Amino acid sequence: MTQYLALFASLILAFSFLPMLNKIRRNRSVSGVSLLMMSFGVAQSLYFIAFNLFFERYAMVLPFVVTGMLSALILYYFIRYNASDSQRKRLLLLLVATLLPFTLLLSAQIDTGELLHVLTFVALLMSSIRAMPQTYKTIRSGDVSNLSARYFILQFIAGVLGLAAELAMSTPSVAHVLNFVMILLTNAAQLACIQYYRQRPAMA
Repeated sequence: MTQYLALFASLILAFSFLPMLNKIRRNRSVSGVSLLMMSFGVAQSLYFIAFNLFFERYAMVLPFVVTGMLSALILYYFIRYNASDSQRKRLLLLLVATLLPFTLLLSAQIDTGELLHVLTFVALLMSSIRAMPQTYKTIRSGDVSNLSARYFILQFIAGVLGLAAELAMSTPSVAHVLNFVMILLTNAAQLACIQYYRQRPAMA
């Protein structure tokens, strides 16, 4: 049952990115999309993937692979279409900082399982705040031209399935459960912002 729920969640996640990616490619711009939100999407996915692979929770790997890869694709479009030199440097620093904790595994004194447990809670923190930069950017600019309501709706549905899959496991991870709960809350808040600004466009 867990495998099927995780597979359905992965498919929904993939479809959730398509409307936003289509808008970005059509507009040749990622204006209105938060770089920090997508960077956190890549980082938290890496941490959850490492945790699930190490503890052989293979059913839960695929959703995070999908999220990480598609978030990385949006970052690629950001570099291609909009990024200034300073933004490229900032993105590089974010990605290097994401990988730095894995260098601790080179030390024989570090327990791999404990480190990965800690990283899942770091990923939980990222999940808790990752939509907040996007919501702040939307409120400040009123720019929803490249944002897709379907993206956040499908992310919400995928979060429901991910939560159900995690709870169906024999030993649910607290960090994973809280991660999916925060996905539900933050995507609902961002969807509300999009609907508000579409009904009341920002002043020119």
